[in-house]
Amino acid sequence: MTTRRNFLVSGAVLATGLGYCYQRGLRYPRLSFEPRALSSNLNQPEAAITLADAISLPDLDRLAFRAIAPSPKITLELNTSSLHFSLNNVVKTATLNIQTSGNSTVEEEVQGITRILSINGQAGQTIDLQWHANLDDGLDFAIIGDTGGGQELDWCLQRASEIDAQFLLHLGDFNYTDGEYTRAIEQFHQAPLPCYVTIGNHDFNDSGLVYSHFLRNIGPLNNYFELAGTRFINIDTAADFFPAQAGLRGNMLRSLSRTSWHGDNSLLFTHSPLRDPRPMDDHEVGGINEVAWLSDMATKIDAENLLCGHVHHSAELDINGLHQWTIGEGLGHEDLIHQQQVASMLMGRVEPGRPVDYRWIDLAMPWRFHTSPTHAAKLTRDKRTPQLEWYKSILSSTQPI
Repeated sequence: MTTRRNFLVSGAVLATGLGYCYQRGLRYPRLSFEPRALSSNLNQPEAAITLADAISLPDLDRLAFRAIAPSPKITLELNTSSLHFSLNNVVKTATLNIQTSGNSTVEEEVQGITRILSINGQAGQTIDLQWHANLDDGLDFAIIGDTGGGQELDWCLQRASEIDAQFLLHLGDFNYTDGEYTRAIEQFHQAPLPCYVTIGNHDFNDSGLVYSHFLRNIGPLNNYFELAGTRFINIDTAADFFPAQAGLRGNMLRSLSRTSWHGDNSLLFTHSPLRDPRPMDDHEVGGINEVAWLSDMATKIDAENLLCGHVHHSAELDINGLHQWTIGEGLGHEDLIHQQQVASMLMGRVEPGRPVDYRWIDLAMPWRFHTSPTHAAKLTRDKRTPQLEWYKSILSSTQPI
């Protein structure tokens, strides 16, 4: 009887554990549960705060937030008569709409992609702050991935701004070497244009799991926003999932598949490709049944394009009607292989009532920006001795930035 009771208890514990794993999702390699999303409700001494399409930044000097979509909203229930904070990553065209339950003054100062807010009101007062991107008639956006967090990222941000992109979709892997994580966060926060970043396989593992760094400084692992008739859907493929449909990614995609969408386009942006565009290579989503499930969900949400990086190459593939764009040349490494500037980034044009128009453009990265330690390591690994010697000569002859 005792043996049967122990068996039943063990079975119940196992079933509970499997159910929990199904809900949370297991990520591997570096086996771990999917990290929980940050709360959108904050209780600060100055105010109770509710965030939509924004996160709270770990700034010790004052309240600071970061937009994770072009039209963020912050709702404040004041505990004091005055409040000061900043909102980073705001599109330059955004205008602020204010709704308040009483008399108040709201002053906004624009500093690049950061807005500085000073509010004077009354304790107990509710204030809604909604930024409108004013891009519903159309916009251009840039896409690149695998930049690392050094001078190559500096150039990619500068290049995207030069070609008049309203924002950049960064496809992950901004952290290849020591110190790049912290530097990349600063670069994104001080960029000449807003950046919406999907997590890469190098971005959650930095001498241990560092999901909290990404979530608290960059944004969520899965989210979406709508603009000019197009849904931009960020999905996490930095690690493999088991089961494929588990966790926050699964919940979001299932929710989108059940929601009526009357817009024009849906696009997915993520880190890993569903299929490696290079013959005989397999840098791609690799979880059990994961590619099949993601492909099925892409069909159900009417996504026709998948934007991905991970592979340090530029390519296009059709996967059962889903057009995969691989845009992973953020380091400009192919420039060194070919000893000329051949690397590309992608531009997208969104207009209401029209398909998204994609076009390749030259990355045009100057030689003095090719400074990542990974360049020499990869050329050595791949036994590209002539290119390595040529690269060393370039480094010694170019002026530092």
